[in-house]
Amino acid sequence: MPATLLNQGSDQIKLELPSAVWAWRKTVFERIFSILSLICIPVYITSVYLCIKMNYWELVIFDTFVYATFVSVAFGSIIPLKIRFTIGCAITYLIGVAFLLVIGPSGAGFFWLFIYPLLSCVLLGNKAGYIAQVINFFTLAVIGLLFYHHVLQWPEIEGYSFFIWCVVAINFMVTNILAMSICGYLLQATAKHLKQVQVSRYAFVVGLATLSESYNPSAKLHIHRVAMYVQILAVQLANTASSRDEMVEKIDDLMLASMLHDVGMREVPERLLCYKGKMSLDNFEDIKRHCVSGASLLKSLQNYHPNGELLFMARDIALYHHENWDGSGYPQNVMGTLIPLSARLMRLVDVYDGMTSERSYQQMMGHNAAVEFIKQQSGILFDPNVVNAFLLVTADFAQLNPNKLAIQA
Repeated sequence: MPATLLNQGSDQIKLELPSAVWAWRKTVFERIFSILSLICIPVYITSVYLCIKMNYWELVIFDTFVYATFVSVAFGSIIPLKIRFTIGCAITYLIGVAFLLVIGPSGAGFFWLFIYPLLSCVLLGNKAGYIAQVINFFTLAVIGLLFYHHVLQWPEIEGYSFFIWCVVAINFMVTNILAMSICGYLLQATAKHLKQVQVSRYAFVVGLATLSESYNPSAKLHIHRVAMYVQILAVQLANTASSRDEMVEKIDDLMLASMLHDVGMREVPERLLCYKGKMSLDNFEDIKRHCVSGASLLKSLQNYHPNGELLFMARDIALYHHENWDGSGYPQNVMGTLIPLSARLMRLVDVYDGMTSERSYQQMMGHNAAVEFIKQQSGILFDPNVVNAFLLVTADFAQLNPNKLAIQA
C-alpha cells in the first residue's frame, strides 16, 4: 500500500505512511516459509515414499502439488503479499486435513491445524485467526463423524475410540484458542509499537528538514512532494528492474531519507539561498558545500544509531544528489553506478520539482518542459534506467504537482 499526501496545498501538509505492520508480516512470513520449505524437503521425500508404499497415489500427487505451491509462495516475491499470506495459511490447513484423513491422529495433522489459526492471526489479523478457528472446529467435527461411522480407514491404534477423539479435539481447540489469543495480543502490541516508531521517525525527519530550510516558506510542500515523487519512481523502477541492484527495497526509508537531501543548506548563508539573478562562481562554490555539510551532519547522527538504514540512505542522498551520470556533477565527481541508486533517483526528482515549482533563482518551466529536458539528459545527468522508469509515470508526477500552471506548461 503506497503512502498518501494529506492536505496538499496547505501549510499543514502531512504524509500518511503505509502501515509498518505489513512490512513486519512480510519479514515473518518469508523467514518462516523459507525455513519450512527447506526443512520440509526430507518430510516431502519420506511422505511420498510412505504414500507410495501404502499405495496412496492420490496423496503423492497432492503432496507434490502442495510442496510446489509452498515453495512458490515462499519465494514468489512477484505475488501480492495478501495473496501469499492467504495461500500460505491455506496450505497449512490442507496439509493438516490431509494427514488426519489419511494417517489419523497419530500423524502430524494436529500440528499443522494448530499453526493454521496462529499464522492466520499473525499474517492476516485477528478476524482471520478466529475464522480459522471456526474452520478448524467444523473440520474436526466432520472428521470425528467420519471416524465414528467407520468411513476413514486409519491405521489401527489400540484402545482409540470416538470418545478419546472428542476429548483430544476439545483440548486441542481450547489450547489453540488460548495460543491464538496470546498471538493476537502480541500482534496488537507490536503494531502499536511500530506505529509509534514510524510516527517518531517521520516527525524527526520533517522537523530536521524544515529547520534546515527555514528560509523557504514552502519547504514542507517541497520535501513532501519530492518524497511522493521518489516513491512513484522507486515503485516503477522496482517493477521494471532486472536485478535487485536496480531497485530500492525499503521505499518507506527512501521517502523519509529523500526529505533530508538539502539538510546541509543550514550552512549556506541565507542571502545566497534567496539570491535572484546570475550567481558568481565563488557564491556557487558556497552553495555546493551543502552536499558535504548535509552528509557530515547525518554521519554524526549515525554515531547514535550505527545500523540505521534510514540515516545511511539519507547520508548517501545528501552527499550524491547533485552527482551526474556522466561524472560532471559535484561534490565527488563520481559517475554511473558508483552513485548510490537512492541519489540517482533523487537527482531526477530534484530537477523535476525545481523545474515545475516557483524558485527565487529560476523561472518555472512546467511539466512538459521538465519531461523533455529529462529525456534529453538521459545518460548525461541521469541514469538511463531511472529515466525510462520516469517516462512511464510522468502522468502520476503531473497529477501530484499542485501547481496547475506547472502541469499545463
